[in-house]
Amino acid sequence: MPRRRRLLSGTGLAALAFATLVLGAATAFAQTPPFDSSTDLLAPPLQGEQNNPPRFRRPNEQGPPQQQAPPPGLFTAPSRVGATPIYGSPPAFGAGNTGFDSTNTGRRKRLVQAPADAAPAQAQPESTFVPVPALSGAVAPAAVKPPPPAAAAPDEAAPPAADVEPLKAANRRGAVIPPLPEPLPVSNPPAEVYPEAAAKRPGATLPIPPPILFEPSSSGPPPGAPPLNTLPLGTAALRPLPIATGDPYAPLGLRAGSFLLYPAIELSSGYDTNPAHVPGGPASPFFVVAPELQVQSDWDRHSLTANIVGTYTDYSNDALSPSLNRPYFDSTIDGRIDVLRDTQVLLENRVLVSTDNPGSPNLIAGLAKLPIFTTVGGTLGLAQEFNRFQITVKGTFDRSVYDNSLLTNGETSSNADRDFNQYGGIARFAYELDPGLKPFVEIDADERIHDEPFDRNGLQRDSTGISGLAGAAVDLFGSLTGEMAFGYLERNYKDPTLPNIGGVVADGSLIWQATALTTAKLTAASTVNESILPGTSGSFSRDVNLQVDHSFLWRLIGTVAAGYGHDDYVGLGRQDNRYFVSTGLTYKLSREMQLKGTVRQDWLTSNVSGVAYAATSFLTGVRLQP
Repeated sequence: MPRRRRLLSGTGLAALAFATLVLGAATAFAQTPPFDSSTDLLAPPLQGEQNNPPRFRRPNEQGPPQQQAPPPGLFTAPSRVGATPIYGSPPAFGAGNTGFDSTNTGRRKRLVQAPADAAPAQAQPESTFVPVPALSGAVAPAAVKPPPPAAAAPDEAAPPAADVEPLKAANRRGAVIPPLPEPLPVSNPPAEVYPEAAAKRPGATLPIPPPILFEPSSSGPPPGAPPLNTLPLGTAALRPLPIATGDPYAPLGLRAGSFLLYPAIELSSGYDTNPAHVPGGPASPFFVVAPELQVQSDWDRHSLTANIVGTYTDYSNDALSPSLNRPYFDSTIDGRIDVLRDTQVLLENRVLVSTDNPGSPNLIAGLAKLPIFTTVGGTLGLAQEFNRFQITVKGTFDRSVYDNSLLTNGETSSNADRDFNQYGGIARFAYELDPGLKPFVEIDADERIHDEPFDRNGLQRDSTGISGLAGAAVDLFGSLTGEMAFGYLERNYKDPTLPNIGGVVADGSLIWQATALTTAKLTAASTVNESILPGTSGSFSRDVNLQVDHSFLWRLIGTVAAGYGHDDYVGLGRQDNRYFVSTGLTYKLSREMQLKGTVRQDWLTSNVSGVAYAATSFLTGVRLQP
């Protein structure tokens, strides 16, 4: 039979109501609201207060005594009115003040007892309050130190000095809250600060600091910063010299696989007072078409370059005899194969198409036009370096062929006796005294063998030649480059009636960058040319030329050139001296188009009467290049 529950009597109900009223009043009287001027009434109840976070306690454990508020002007509660703003996201931003201890370690075991002889130290609560210093140019409000805390009761023991959890140690019964520490500098300031927006916040008193580009120092602006402009306000800086920025009108070229192509063509017309270069020759206008092509390989190893130049000159005066319309083609292709680090194979192909110069004594009478000759040759060599010592050995072969001469009467004259092959060898020994100075000694030897043993005059034109040169390749001061050599040449002929040819020679080219706007080029060449004149071995020619280019503007280039040449017809006794001077201007309309103009004056003097002449030519044209 179930037991019936006993109902409370009236006396019991009255006693229970009285006990509830007394305990509620006592509990309300024991709680004292802490002083916190920044407490937000809308804060989540589980987050609690900064200085009195809620925690789980045993029934017989009392809460901590009243704690003190943070200094005015700095905030840790959600209210931001009148406080210094904190930008960015500081560490542990958004985390709560309460948490769960997952170590499963007893509370008493986590406490570390202080030594007996050491004075008890007050526990420092771990506060999440991080004071931020004021921005540059603003003064942060001074932190107000709170009044000293009340002394603890004598019967209550002080908390341990080294509690692994200071916040829980501070919440222990009788713990004393120490004063807040002085503000410390922030080690990780926010990446971006917007002072103007911060100053406009309600209650903010920070002035807007001026922008700072970089900290002034004796070493100048930081790397990557633009140079300081010390000119008056509104004055533009001077443009750099062309040498500092390169030629803005230099051709860009075309890319074909791993090669860079630089094609161009010049179309010119002019007037020559004596194109035949004979005493009292007639004048004639003329027109010139000059295409050219330069090729440069773009390889990590090996190299291949080509320089191809061609012209065709057409004279409109039909009274010229012989006709001076003639082509000119000069092609040189150089290759280098890097076999090893110090071993290279050298290759070269050359083609020359031209005519005898107007006024040359090799031209026979009654010509209708100038005969054309073609020279095709090649070089195969090996260059080996032994530290600073270099040896270069080359073998050469050239074939020269002359077309038949067309006479004014319609007949032709054979020039087969002028065709010949030339075999040669070159050995050079160089030593690098300095990276910019490499002296060398060079020995050249060759042999010329004609297709016909005897020429039209019954002479044996075969010959051998040898020459020795001493010079240096230079690259000094970053402004003088090239090489120049001097030596002696001698050529011996098979026919005993033909005298030998010998003399001092000079060969090479030097380029001097005198200033940022001025360049000078010096060239020298010495050759022995074949002849068909009776009793004449050949013409020994030496030439030296000097050309100076000056940039008046980026677009305007001026050129002045002068040259001297000497022709010695050995066996004939004729000595000719050739001179020329020229001046020209080049105006670059754009990278693809240039306007050019040249004026040239030529003279020839000789120890033979009836051959001296003077000629003046004018030439204007346009150059087109991609």
